[in-house]
Amino acid sequence: MWLSGRSTPDFRTINDFRSRRLQNQIQDLFAEVVRLMHRLEYVSLQTQYVDGTKIESAANRYTFVWRGAVEKNKQKLETKIKSVLSDIKQAIKEDRKAPAEQLPGKVDAHRLREELQQLNERVAELGKKEQKQVKKLAEEHLPRLEKYEQQLEKLGERNSYSKTDEEATFMRMKEDHMKNGQLKPAYNIQISTEGQLITNFSLYQRPGDTSTLLPHLQQFQAHYQTQSPVVVADAGYGSEQNYAWLEEHQVAAYVKYNYFHSEQKRRFKRDIFHAQHLYYNQQQDFFVCPMGQRLEKVGEHKRTSELGYISTISRYQARRCQGCPLRGQCFKGRGNRVIEVNHRLQRLKARARERLLSEEGVRHRRPRPIEPEAVFGQVKSNNRFTRFRLRTLAKAEVDFGLAAMAHNLRKLASKGVKAFEEALERAAAGLLRPHEQSGGAADGLLAHLFAFFNPRAAVFQLAA
Repeated sequence: MWLSGRSTPDFRTINDFRSRRLQNQIQDLFAEVVRLMHRLEYVSLQTQYVDGTKIESAANRYTFVWRGAVEKNKQKLETKIKSVLSDIKQAIKEDRKAPAEQLPGKVDAHRLREELQQLNERVAELGKKEQKQVKKLAEEHLPRLEKYEQQLEKLGERNSYSKTDEEATFMRMKEDHMKNGQLKPAYNIQISTEGQLITNFSLYQRPGDTSTLLPHLQQFQAHYQTQSPVVVADAGYGSEQNYAWLEEHQVAAYVKYNYFHSEQKRRFKRDIFHAQHLYYNQQQDFFVCPMGQRLEKVGEHKRTSELGYISTISRYQARRCQGCPLRGQCFKGRGNRVIEVNHRLQRLKARARERLLSEEGVRHRRPRPIEPEAVFGQVKSNNRFTRFRLRTLAKAEVDFGLAAMAHNLRKLASKGVKAFEEALERAAAGLLRPHEQSGGAADGLLAHLFAFFNPRAAVFQLAA
């Protein structure tokens, strides 16, 4: 405020700038700050520690729309509409002594509107009862059907949304003050950190973390035209699709999977009946149980993930388990034992396990809990950013982007204001001289940061 003579902008000016002008710009601005930190050697962009958290939306907590309820009510309404149309057409058939017209197989708002238009053209042929039914279809049933179709369109692939923020999805939050597992409208925030500095962030409407990893990493590559050779994440991101993508792009993935820690326990290692410990003959494609009986392949099926990734699951069954002395320890189901195996996922998990248990893997796993978790603790607890102030996904992205940049600048300042000033002076030495050309938006941002930390020196250099 020194340069502006202590004049402060009005709150409406700040809100207008935040909610309108920064939309579609916040990611580029944030990436410029990270590139600046890279130039100043605060981050190398060689390693990403990825994690996610859920932050509550600014929407009302009790204005919810659930997919199950909408589909159920829509189906009931369609059945009722078909019944009314059937009664009307039956009455027309009896009056005209003509064959009954064919009813529509599927009733939607467009088809119902066409049917009503045809009935209104033949209103003279209808009795008072049928005319009342047509009027009710037009004034009550058609608007309700349109409303259900609009709600399903807004839901997309989601199972819920809030009426006061239609882009927010109801998610289970860690901050459960009522202790009843209440779902709240929220967004799923994913961040990448290095040295507890945020290098990438993204917002999603999906509550699960597994399906957010690939778009999050692709956004990182789009920002910096490179991909980190090392990615570290917890078990929430371990899936066949993620492992395959990381391997294809030659990224060393230190990403856990479900039951990784359980596999390291003595009880699991001693369980000879677990499907993972059964002997597998790869050439003839069969498993062998501890009693020496084969589990032959009896078929396979496809499984599609949330992002459309197709996995192949093989099914194996033993021939005769009746009378086996180890049956009680082997499995408790009826009939012969059946196991399902995803061979590609098993191979990818084996390579992931080898990396995680290596010396390099232990070195990366050790700081993972204190990298993104400490950042979330700083942002949510210390800075009290536990709920968005703006609604819709785009504005929530602006809200968190400003918080992320503030966190990075605050973190840099905590590393030593004097050292940061000296680094900025070295980086901006040629930037503030009139005879030198500007290097783009990043250089402009660098000049503003230099002026922020040392305004008097910046003024004198500009006047020189």
